Amino acid sequence: MRRLLAANWKMHLYAEQALTLTQQLRAAWEAPELRTLPGIVFPPALYLRELAMQLAGSSIALGAQNGYPGEFGAFTGEISMAQLAAAGATWVLVGHSERRQYFGENAELLRKKVQDAQARSLSVLYCVGETLAEREAGRTLFRLQTQLQEVLSENIIDWNRLAIAYEPVWAIGTGINATPDQAQEAHAYLRMQLAQLGAPADQIPILYGGSLKPDNAYALFSQPDIDGGLVGGASLSADSFLAIAQAHLQTKPL
Repeated sequence: MRRLLAANWKMHLYAEQALTLTQQLRAAWEAPELRTLPGIVFPPALYLRELAMQLAGSSIALGAQNGYPGEFGAFTGEISMAQLAAAGATWVLVGHSERRQYFGENAELLRKKVQDAQARSLSVLYCVGETLAEREAGRTLFRLQTQLQEVLSENIIDWNRLAIAYEPVWAIGTGINATPDQAQEAHAYLRMQLAQLGAPADQIPILYGGSLKPDNAYALFSQPDIDGGLVGGASLSADSFLAIAQAHLQTKPL
C-alpha cells in the first residue's frame, strides 16, 4: 500500500517531551481513519528503547535516524543496525542530506547501510534530493538517478522493505517547499527509475520531504506520485503533524 507518513525529529526534544509527543500521536492513531495510515516516528536514538515500549501494539512504527552496518565493532560513537533492531526499531533512515553533507556519507557506505539494515529485518527509508545549484543547473533528474543507482543497483534489495523520500536539499529547513509540479516531476521520475532497477515501482511509497507543513500538505499530497511525507519541523508538534495526516487522508483515501 503506497501510503506512509513519517516524522523525523532530528536532534530535538528532551526525553519527557519525546514521551509526551509519542503518547499524543499514539492516542490520535487510535481513531479508525488514522489506523489506515501507516506512520513512523524517527526519534533521537537515545529514546528508542523507551518509545518502543510506548508504541508497542500501535499502528505507528519506530525508526532510527541513522545506523552503522554490522553488529559489534570498534566504532566509537556509532550504533549498529543490529543494536537498533534489538532496541525495537523496525525502520531506519539512510542517505538523508544532512548525513551526506555534514558527516560525509558516500555511496559506498550508504550501499552497505541499506544492505545490512535489510539483513537485520529493518525497513529502509532511503533519502534522495538535489541541491539548489544542481536544480538551477538543470541537473535535478540526473542527480536523482545517480543517487538511486549508486546505492540500489547491483545490490540485493528486499523491495518490500524499502521506501523512498524525495527531499530537495534547498527546501529542508528553509521554509521553502518544492511546488506541487516540481515535486510530482521528481516523484514520477523516481518511480520510473525504480522500475528500471527491477523494483515493483507501483508498490513502493515515495514520500515528499522539505518544509512539508499543514498549509502545503494538501496540494502536495494531491499529486498522483506523492504517496506521503517525511516531516521534519512540523512533526515536533502533535497538532501540526496530525493536520498533515488529515491532509493525507483527504487526498489519499482507501
